[in-house]
Amino acid sequence: MANFPKTLLLLAAGTFLTVGCGEKDCDTASCPEADCDTDADSDTDTDTDTDADTDADADVETVVVVTGGVYVAVGETVELAATTYNDDDGSYSWSTSDDAIATVDESGVVTGVYPGEVEITATGDDSGAAGVIGLYVENEIPNFDDWLGSGHADHEAEAFRHWDEDDPAEISTSCAKCHSTPGFMDFIGADGTDAEVVDAAAAIGTVIECEACHNPVADELSHVIFPSEVEITGLGGEARCMTCHQGRESKDSVDEAITEAGEIGDDEVSEKLGFENVHYYPAGATLLAGQVRGGYQYDEEVYDWRFRHVPDKDVCTECHDPHTLAVELDDCIVCHDDAADVEDLKDIRMIASVTSDYDGDGDLDEGIYYEIQGLQDLLYEAIQLYPAESGGDSICYDALTYPYWMIDTDGSGGECDEDEASYSNQYGSWTPRLLRAAYNFQMVAKDPGGFAHNAKYLIELQYDSITDLNTVLSAAVDMEAAERSDPGHFDGAGEAARHWDEDEEVSTSCAKCHGGADGFRFWLSYETGLEELEQGNGLDCYTCHEDFEEYSVIELDSVLFESEVEIEDEGAASNICGTCHSGRKWGGDVDDTIADGDYDFQNVHYLPAAGVLQGADAMVGYEFAGQEYDGVWTHSGGTDCTDCHDPVETQHTFDVDDNFDAYCALCHSEATEIHEIRQSEVDTNGNGDTTESLHDELETLVDELYAEIQAAGDAAGAAICYDAHTYPYWMNDTDASGGECDESEASYSNQYGDWTGEMLMGAYNYQLFQKEHGAWAHNFNYMAQLLIDSIDALGGDVSGYTRP
Repeated sequence: MANFPKTLLLLAAGTFLTVGCGEKDCDTASCPEADCDTDADSDTDTDTDTDADTDADADVETVVVVTGGVYVAVGETVELAATTYNDDDGSYSWSTSDDAIATVDESGVVTGVYPGEVEITATGDDSGAAGVIGLYVENEIPNFDDWLGSGHADHEAEAFRHWDEDDPAEISTSCAKCHSTPGFMDFIGADGTDAEVVDAAAAIGTVIECEACHNPVADELSHVIFPSEVEITGLGGEARCMTCHQGRESKDSVDEAITEAGEIGDDEVSEKLGFENVHYYPAGATLLAGQVRGGYQYDEEVYDWRFRHVPDKDVCTECHDPHTLAVELDDCIVCHDDAADVEDLKDIRMIASVTSDYDGDGDLDEGIYYEIQGLQDLLYEAIQLYPAESGGDSICYDALTYPYWMIDTDGSGGECDEDEASYSNQYGSWTPRLLRAAYNFQMVAKDPGGFAHNAKYLIELQYDSITDLNTVLSAAVDMEAAERSDPGHFDGAGEAARHWDEDEEVSTSCAKCHGGADGFRFWLSYETGLEELEQGNGLDCYTCHEDFEEYSVIELDSVLFESEVEIEDEGAASNICGTCHSGRKWGGDVDDTIADGDYDFQNVHYLPAAGVLQGADAMVGYEFAGQEYDGVWTHSGGTDCTDCHDPVETQHTFDVDDNFDAYCALCHSEATEIHEIRQSEVDTNGNGDTTESLHDELETLVDELYAEIQAAGDAAGAAICYDAHTYPYWMNDTDASGGECDESEASYSNQYGDWTGEMLMGAYNYQLFQKEHGAWAHNFNYMAQLLIDSIDALGGDVSGYTRP
């Protein structure tokens, strides 16, 4: 028999669903009957090929599908039903595989006799085809009482009673999927029909019952298609949840509605536009964020991909009890020990957000929930201000009355009075710009658990909506102190996390450092990248931490550099940092490309700090033959990365500026900030200034190296320029503008190709400095030696320099 799970898995990640009304969602009875879609006008394709149909019919198999409960208590009954497909049966014969466990009568009513597993078979009396369903007989149905107290079992809820007064009183095909058990089973194909469509309206009276999720088809469900038509595969039990908790609209459908309104400007009112309602509890869309485009994502912006929490608490059924649907608070307080009840969860700020004031109110202690609410207040303010700019009616929002946005007839500043909150007073002065912002406002409002599902995504949506409205507001909403993004490692919308979005997976060669905990830990185990890795969303806690009670970190004893040198430092936290911040090239790669005759630029990659720190011991720079280079830099305050970039003092930003007063200033009393530090009276760059900072000493050398690289390009007849933001960085200076890469020149197709060996060597060391912003502190001597020797190799005058 089918391998049914021993515990029930209900459908949703939150409390009960509210309802839909065909193509226009309705959360209350205020949606008129006339606006509900009964699918009477649905198109039917009648153009068929008779011969093809005849051939297909010959191969069609008659199938009997048995539906009904999959649990029955001892002494209780459950009624089963049978349906024949591709043939007709007037009646069925019922049988049991073991009448000591359960009996079945001639109408399909099963009686539990003794605990165990049993198969019930229905055989069509005309077709002879048979269908089987597996049942568990229990002394007590597991988790039944938990389910009975949940929103999914609430027979009186609006989610299941909205259609009572309809004629006929039935749940439309556009709503039945999530508001009835037969509709859900129809949608997933558990009733024997095609999946991904509801074939018939459902009778009123069912809720989300056991058999909705406990049937062989639901047990195998592993994918979800979202309103954006993005399909997410490889899911577990959460596929059941997300099938309904995905919203009913997306960025794509909002854009489609705007397109269908015709050629109108962003601020042009159109009667062809109406509000697009995402519907209630789109938790799956919030969680999967930019991946499924549940919110309105502005084309010029980049969004978090998918929220990652911690292992074993990362999908719907790991945070919510699958039967009561309640948040598993006991699991939350393992890390969030200040949470005494569910309401306290709103006060949580994870470490990735403790330094960002998203709503700009100056309060960095408030929970992330309140940051989102602060932005929502600002967005509502901007939405109210906007109609005066576009010539539309004043607007207000009522959370309980469809379609939510009403005409503020008395101009009360956004308060929807009782006489304004009605369907007949719905707002109609929509412009594309206003529609996009109002949709994002509703996305946040309709997912009350969004602060836990994916706070950063909701912050980005609201921030961008306000910013977009501000472009046309004569009195813009004050966003000067508000922040959109997180620092460094936690920036899920940054290039380091989002570079692979169009590929939909992180490349194997990048997974070690850009694939979050999965990619990093796989590399530690196998020293190779994990294939087909889902994009990361910045670094999650499990990337570095082994547990979330003591927050102990991974113990690594060494770092393997690109030069194949392995440097040991037993137990040092720096080994975690150095595993990624080691550089992806080394000086020997430059020699190899020259020897092979390829003459390709070798890019060391971003922030190779550990390689520079180790100097000649790791050989990350291009070291010229016949010269000596400094090895590992030593510092009286310690040489472990976390000595200067203390994770606690910097609140995990690792920004050394945040640690300056508590650490650096103890010795470097002459400096007021990190870039003012200077250690010696030696005039390395020969400009006569023995008071300038170490950073400025190197900047002079870098400028001279750039001039020598340009001179070498000019001598070769191909002018060169550098663009820090466009791979592979070195471009043809087509207008010979003296090293300035214009916008038209900064493109991959215009990359520089007329290299000499000396140019490649110098360009590699130039890039090393550009990509290692802290080189002056990590190993000043090594970096200065590389720059001076590069200038010398290109024919520059180094007689005035003092080489360390």
